[in-house]
Amino acid sequence: MTDPKARFRVPKLYKQAMLLAIVAGPIIWLMFTDDGRRRTDVVMLTLFGGEEMNLRLDTLASTATEQAIREFLPALEWDCAQAPGPFGSRACATKIASFNGTPAYSSVIYTDGDYLQAIKVVYRPRYHGWLKGELRRQLGEPAFDPGDVLRWTTPRGLVLLPSVIAPEEPEPSLMWIAAERAAQGGMPILR
Repeated sequence: MTDPKARFRVPKLYKQAMLLAIVAGPIIWLMFTDDGRRRTDVVMLTLFGGEEMNLRLDTLASTATEQAIREFLPALEWDCAQAPGPFGSRACATKIASFNGTPAYSSVIYTDGDYLQAIKVVYRPRYHGWLKGELRRQLGEPAFDPGDVLRWTTPRGLVLLPSVIAPEEPEPSLMWIAAERAAQGGMPILR
């Protein structure tokens, strides 16, 4: 007489193969895919003391104040100084682990009269292509400026990113500039 439950037993080889796939699959994904490496980098940078900076570029506006940004991003430690320049009279810098999921080094916010005028994010060059794709997904297709700069117009500002970065580029940067500041600097806002 045969055991009636025998037909429902899973073969040992199948169980071992499934366990191997469950254990090895995520490791292979993390080590050998671009998305896995990016996510691993973000986690490692965060574990080693970096903080995430998540901002929706399409909703940023010059009506935001330095204090509002500090309250919105309380984990970041800002180092501020009076620094008159093309983007305002004050600059606040911070080290970050990532910007909207892109591994990054640092960010600087520029204010004038306490109001946000620009944000610069220095990101890791290896993720330039991913960042371009992410901006295209969030903001649509960019316009090209002379000098191979990709430009996205948002309701209250301008997002700039180099279309290609040179290998020797020390600080590839993404810039958000308030619409009013961009217009003062002679940067036309294209609609």
